[in-house]
Order: sequence, then structure tokens, then C-alpha cells
Amino acid sequence: MINPLLHHHIFETIFGFAAIVFKKDNSSVKRIFLPLNSKAASEKLLQETHSSSPGHTPKILKLSSNIQAYFNGTPISLSMESIDLSKLSDLEQLVLKTVATIKYGTTQTYGQISEQIGRSRAYRFVGTTLAKNPFPLVIPCHRIVRADGSPGGFAGGTTLKERMLSMEKQNLRSGECHETIK
Repeated sequence: MINPLLHHHIFETIFGFAAIVFKKDNSSVKRIFLPLNSKAASEKLLQETHSSSPGHTPKILKLSSNIQAYFNGTPISLSMESIDLSKLSDLEQLVLKTVATIKYGTTQTYGQISEQIGRSRAYRFVGTTLAKNPFPLVIPCHRIVRADGSPGGFAGGTTLKERMLSMEKQNLRSGECHETIK
């Protein structure tokens, strides 16, 4: 049964088809899905995970344009106020808000994030929280790496994570981007 309050918007990026799930009444973002190879694959994933119907709002169209721009080398500009963190614990929210401050083209480790949230031994909790990150790209969990510098896990796979980090570092070196995440 489709939830009449939830909608989704599927859109194409140069990396594949991404999707945003949102509440239509206030455009609060409930989930962002990383690009998949085909629109059909994105539609199937949405059917399996969310009872939503297609739709969009000006705010969601702007976010989808920002995500498309990200995959073309531009940082995303989105206020955290548009993100619905209400289903997460306070500590999970703290982890995600901390990760959201990581600058384009840079990385931090799971241990560094656990230190920043005041829980130096919580690096596994940080990893678990990021594995469930419902807002990839806006909350850039792809910028978190293992202590040895290896990529670690990523919902979109390590190949996508490495491509994204490489793209960001290349754009940062060439001076083509400016940080705009709020």
C-alpha cells in the first residue's frame, strides 16, 4: 500500500539514476539513494524499501539538480534543516551532523569522528551509523576512511566511493570547486 504522504523523485546523473524520498507536504527529505545503473533498478529499490509515489516539489528539484551537479564536480548546497533525522537516536544524529561538516575533497577516519563526538572508542558505532546513513552525499559518509587510509565500506560500493573521492580531490586541486554545504 502506498503511503500518501511519501513521494519519490528519480533522476539521472552521469553516475546512474539516483532517487530522493520525501514528504510532499513540507519537502522534508526522508532518504537519498545513490545512483544505480538503470532507472528500473532505482524503481525496484524504491518499491522494496518505501511505499511512495512519484512526485516532486521545487525544493526536491533543486536538491536533485545539486546532486547532478555534484557528480559533475560541484559540492552540494543543502541546509541540514531539509533533512529529517527524527528516526535516528541523538548519538546517531550527532555522528551524521559531525560528518556533514567534512569539507569537499578531504577525508577523516572513523576514529577521528568518534573523537569529535566525545566518544573516542565509538569508532565501530560511527561505522555502523554511517553504514545506515539515509542521506549520502548531503552527509558525505564517502569521506570517511579507515585509519590505514583504505576506503572502508560504502553503500554504493568501494568503487563508487573511490571514484567520488578521486573526483573531489581532482576538482579541489584544479580549483574548480568551492565549498557550499551548510
